[in-house]
Amino acid sequence: QMCIRDRPSTETELRTAIIESIDVVGPPAARQSDLQRKLFVATPGKDLSKRDAAKKIAETFARRAYRRPPTSDEIDTLLKVFDLADNQDEVFSASVKLMLKAVLVSPGFLYLTPDDGSITGKDGAIVAIGDHQLASRLSYLFWSTTPDDELSALADAGRLRNPTVIDQQVRRLMKDPRSRALFNGFGAPWLGIDHIDELAVDEKKFPLLTKDLRAAMYEEAAMLFDTILREDRSMVEFIDNDYTFMNSTLARIYGMEDSVKGTQMMRVVLRDRNRGGVMTMPGVLAVTSLPNRTSPVKRGAWVLDRVLGQKPPPPPANVPALEQQDANSIGLNLRQRTERHRADPACISCHQAIDPIGFGLENFDVLGRWRDRDDTGSPVDAVGELPGKQRFTTPGELKRLISAKKDDFCRSLVQRILAYTLCRSLTGYDEVVADEIADAVAKDGYKFQTVWVKIATSYPFLNRRISR
Repeated sequence: QMCIRDRPSTETELRTAIIESIDVVGPPAARQSDLQRKLFVATPGKDLSKRDAAKKIAETFARRAYRRPPTSDEIDTLLKVFDLADNQDEVFSASVKLMLKAVLVSPGFLYLTPDDGSITGKDGAIVAIGDHQLASRLSYLFWSTTPDDELSALADAGRLRNPTVIDQQVRRLMKDPRSRALFNGFGAPWLGIDHIDELAVDEKKFPLLTKDLRAAMYEEAAMLFDTILREDRSMVEFIDNDYTFMNSTLARIYGMEDSVKGTQMMRVVLRDRNRGGVMTMPGVLAVTSLPNRTSPVKRGAWVLDRVLGQKPPPPPANVPALEQQDANSIGLNLRQRTERHRADPACISCHQAIDPIGFGLENFDVLGRWRDRDDTGSPVDAVGELPGKQRFTTPGELKRLISAKKDDFCRSLVQRILAYTLCRSLTGYDEVVADEIADAVAKDGYKFQTVWVKIATSYPFLNRRISR
């Protein structure tokens, strides 16, 4: 807009316009997004200085980023960063941006720090964690994200460490859909399917193992884990049950394509007792196979380690693979070659425990499809014997025998979960705690939620060791 004043003139003079002022009005400022409104909780004005506005922003943002109330020293440090930019005549938003960057590279954001933000104390001393640090531990354990308003409010009130409150909150967190993060972080690595999308396989021999099938295999395991967790079912159902989840892609592996249609995963009742449980799940059977054939050794070792908690020792050096052994193995099927390999005195001590379990799963091919004949055309021999002369002839009978070892399975899974929650290997005292938790879980009917509640209220979880 221009303000123009005409200068009087005669007919012979040129008209002259004198511009007294120019007002430039730009387009309306863009409306703040929801995220910007959450960040800029204060703006400078006649009643609020830039520094005071920046302080309010720093206090609010740091409270969320640090998962606890920031200390006065931490706020002072952030304001110094703001001043550094403001003194260079940066616009307010740019100065705040630099301050927020300082929050995101600070130890308070990158680590779950104590409630007072310090690590004071004698090196090696064990001290209780504060309510805010406990809220973060719980939230990141089950949701892999920052505590929600309910957890934060309990921490602010100093009520979260109460065992009853912890029990209530753990069960609330587990029943929330966000607890899917627990399978991604713990369940998938436990089953060994966390990298199933990268699993090497002979694509010419097994063209069915497409991207969609890999995804369905992963989702089947995730939905079983979530069901047992959220419905607080017995952990023994991980070994044997009568249901699973599949879509039409995975149904081809189960031989149920006539009854399961569509790409959506659905719960399905299993009539075949050879099916059900993680041991016979296609994803697990695939990752415990070799690229071009099944591996009774890998499958047997997986069951011993992941289910029974008996980690087999590494194989001795200079023992060739089955395919590399001498010509006398030509014409033998996989079981015969493995038994010949087991005759080596250096191998028998491990293989006599591993092989029978692995051969009990030989009715399933690399993809988990049922078969009556192996790769050589010979009838599958799934006969085996567990210690104590416990004989089985089918995968269903093997699962039944393994299910009877539920105390071993419970103790193994509790130890694995406790190590996961503590983010470290277990020490002697940790193992005592794990045994006590396993006994309590067994008395409660092996309920899966009880495992997590007992761990979340245990001494190792509620305390920390000062390390400098």
